[in-house]
Amino acid sequence: MNNYVNTLYHEIYIEEVYSHDLDKIIKEKQNELLAKIKGENAKGSTYNISYKLNFYQNLATIHFTVYVYSGGAHDIRYDKIYYYDLNNGKFLELEDLITNETKFFKKISAISKEILKKEKKELIYEDAYLVEDGLKPTKENFQNIIFEATAIKIIFPPYQVGPWSSGEINVEIPYQDIADYLKI
Repeated sequence: MNNYVNTLYHEIYIEEVYSHDLDKIIKEKQNELLAKIKGENAKGSTYNISYKLNFYQNLATIHFTVYVYSGGAHDIRYDKIYYYDLNNGKFLELEDLITNETKFFKKISAISKEILKKEKKELIYEDAYLVEDGLKPTKENFQNIIFEATAIKIIFPPYQVGPWSSGEINVEIPYQDIADYLKI
């Protein structure tokens, strides 16, 4: 079985507004991520990587999704998010964008739980324990946060709050609901 990489490019043309070479930055991060994932997986696995680029104010959120197939019922999914400050030309961590990490995670956990149980009940696990575990207010559970134009989008990969068949489940929280916890 040959290794291959399929890159889907979600193009947003911003060179007119910002002088940063995002294409080069994205390719570097993509290659770093693929090298790491290839090092952790069996030889002969296949890889499919894509990314989405979102903007909020002067922040670019780059969300990579990597699917690795090495046999079995389905792929293994990896998500990695990078935050790039367009003004300063540097990468940031989530901690650089929020205040009071503990309260922030508690707030978004509570809102996510409410939205999932009301609006996406058919997608999540029926077992309350599994949903509660996937929504505990920890950095690990909320590591996939995308800053979009009007809200943050929280991505829950398969198995975090629902079965593989539900796919990616996401929740959007308007900025006004979490304004007290944001530095941006």
